[in-house]
Amino acid sequence: MEATNHKRLWGYAIIGMLTTIVVLAFARLSYGVILPFMREGLHISYKEAGYLGTTTSLGYLGTIIFAGILASKWGSKRTVLLGISLVTLGLAGLSFTFSYPVTFIFMLLLGIGTSFTYTPFISLLVSWFPQRKGFVIGLTTSGAGIGILLAGIIVPYLSSINEAIGWRIAWGIFASIGLAVVILTLIFIKNPPQENPGNQNRQQSSAKEIYKNPKVINVGLIYGIIGITYIVQMIFVMSYMIDSGISVKFAGQLMALNGILSIFSGPIWGFISDKIGRRTSLILTMGLTAFSMLLPVIFPTVIGFTIHTVILSCTSTGLFTLTQASSMDHVKPVDMPVAFSYVTFYFAVGQFIGPAIAGWLIEDFGGFKSAFLFCSICLLLGLGLTLKVKNSVQNQQAKTNIKSELNEEVF
Repeated sequence: MEATNHKRLWGYAIIGMLTTIVVLAFARLSYGVILPFMREGLHISYKEAGYLGTTTSLGYLGTIIFAGILASKWGSKRTVLLGISLVTLGLAGLSFTFSYPVTFIFMLLLGIGTSFTYTPFISLLVSWFPQRKGFVIGLTTSGAGIGILLAGIIVPYLSSINEAIGWRIAWGIFASIGLAVVILTLIFIKNPPQENPGNQNRQQSSAKEIYKNPKVINVGLIYGIIGITYIVQMIFVMSYMIDSGISVKFAGQLMALNGILSIFSGPIWGFISDKIGRRTSLILTMGLTAFSMLLPVIFPTVIGFTIHTVILSCTSTGLFTLTQASSMDHVKPVDMPVAFSYVTFYFAVGQFIGPAIAGWLIEDFGGFKSAFLFCSICLLLGLGLTLKVKNSVQNQQAKTNIKSELNEEVF
């Protein structure tokens, strides 16, 4: 039985990585890599580009609650299949779009599809492996780094071959990978064991308690700040580098480096948090992320962007993992999906307002520096909120057990 669960964990984690590649990296984060070429192809301004990013976030924000309801009625697997299918349709549509209004529709589909995919899939994993949620979430979110790596390689290469349609071909490749993930999910993923009615009632009755839980709310605010800063950085950093005189090739290489390093960020920080506690890990990652965001503001050079990329790629995915795990640290196992969905709403709000604010700052208030300074200030506020985070009882017990084992070995 243990061997079977071990195989299931790794199998589901691998499909989770692929799902994250499609719905987070390709559907959300790759937009920043494609934007310089897509903006020229569609003849849009940075402000309009920011609105497109906001449209995706609007689709995510507007349907994230319905995704949870649908998953409870349909089951997680069917909801995830619907979500990935919508994302794949949106990616395919972007490869053919020729007008700004039509692009809005496909960007909206990306957001809607992501809401019906990511949160239900994480909830499905947590339901299957409640005792290893930090580790399995870390493995799954590492797909974001892999996707960024692929985007950082594919997009600049295709654009160098054919600047006019290279970005369209990239969207098409992303759509093809999305279709493959739909097939894998259909064949291999299963819904977690059904809970008995008593547990379902207990989950429903505790929802209000979760929404009013100050510890969960605090994590939600942190996740909202991450939503603002992460999406702004991913959308505009490529354009910022090019605007600062850095070559497209080198900028693409930095994006690829970001992808490589961030692959390991989630699992490593998840492991670290199991040893030193979620609170300390969050403080470290948030502090390093805030510092890295300031670097291109002060030093918009090759060295500044390189150090920025290295530090951020080593912390950003870990920050996702730690926040997601923290959202479920202070609730009962049966309430973990509810808590995760709740804090994800904060994240969605952050992603909704972030691109619009950044586009406005870039166009009217000092260019890219003002947008990245805004992100730095937000992250410093987030650092203050992480000081209020408490380690879970389970995590504290784990640390106590480790100390006891060490003492026994010594004596």
